[in-house]
Amino acid sequence: MFIDAGAEEVIVPALWGQDTFIEKAGGSEIIGQMWAFNDKAGRPCCLIPEATALFQERTDALLGPREYAMLFYVARCYRYERPQAGRYREFTQLGLEILSPEPAEALVRSQTLCTGFLDSLGLDYELSLAVKRGLSYYLEGNGFEVRCPLLGAQQQVCGGGAYREGAGFGIGLERLVLALGMTQRL
Repeated sequence: MFIDAGAEEVIVPALWGQDTFIEKAGGSEIIGQMWAFNDKAGRPCCLIPEATALFQERTDALLGPREYAMLFYVARCYRYERPQAGRYREFTQLGLEILSPEPAEALVRSQTLCTGFLDSLGLDYELSLAVKRGLSYYLEGNGFEVRCPLLGAQQQVCGGGAYREGAGFGIGLERLVLALGMTQRL
């Protein structure tokens, strides 16, 4: 679906410098959940806890001479947290990032692509707009979440929003699979 919409696939590395996430995530809980260590040269590294920060840091390289790019990825992400249904220390994030000088327009496009994808799967969900996201790189009031109430306490399936370089979203695939299984039982 994302390719049909004009998105290009990007391969996301599993290992990255800690500074990117410390700078981009601000005071969020993600920093305390990073699998962080120093590499052989003593540089602070981590297994990526999420992927959006990588796109923000590499915007110029990803855009090249273009002003606009729509990119999607499937990335393994890692957070040191208490495992529970649909929330694991290693998980898969399906994401779409729209790099654009117009974050508001990119946000509308990303919301449309996100809900279109979920609708194509037949998922019953609730879309919450103007959500304050827990990551400091999102522009205030320009976040959104998709929840599946059938999942109980861990009902968020997708989160996204606008940031200075554009907008995007990430879907937790393990949680999506749980939600689809529950939806099919109805």
